[in-house]
Amino acid sequence: HLKVYHNMKDKYESLMCEVHNLESEKQALADQLEKAQVDPTKGCSQAIKKKLQKVEEGLARARSETRKHQQMYRQAEQEAQKCKVLERKIHDLKHNKVNLIKKQREDAAKHKEFTNQKAREIQALKRREKKADKKISKMEMEVQKFKSNLDRSRTHCDKLSDKLKQT
Repeated sequence: HLKVYHNMKDKYESLMCEVHNLESEKQALADQLEKAQVDPTKGCSQAIKKKLQKVEEGLARARSETRKHQQMYRQAEQEAQKCKVLERKIHDLKHNKVNLIKKQREDAAKHKEFTNQKAREIQALKRREKKADKKISKMEMEVQKFKSNLDRSRTHCDKLSDKLKQT
């Protein structure tokens, strides 16, 4: 894109030089024509007129081309500005994408850590619950043992009491 832009700029500058040279030549021929008309012995005014007409046609063509190239040059400059704006937007979008990916990774890491912490807490609670269940089972066994001992003792007491009553 830059190569086309620079070629267009060079062509425009060469056309401007051509216009300047043709303007100078036109002025010189106009001066010659004026001198020839004032003093007919100095040269053929018809030849000078034809040459002047050719130079004026060339000048008109060069000016027209210059205007076209100037317009194309301006358009190319506008396109270059648009390209710069779009390149800036692309750069900003890439930068934002990088930031979003970074934030996404951080959020994922935080979520993973939170999940791991909760899993550890759940495991600790399960261990405590298992320990408590074991303790309850042990106590229930002890209660059962004490009840059976109490029942035996009562039965024994009742037997002794019956024996005492009989005597």
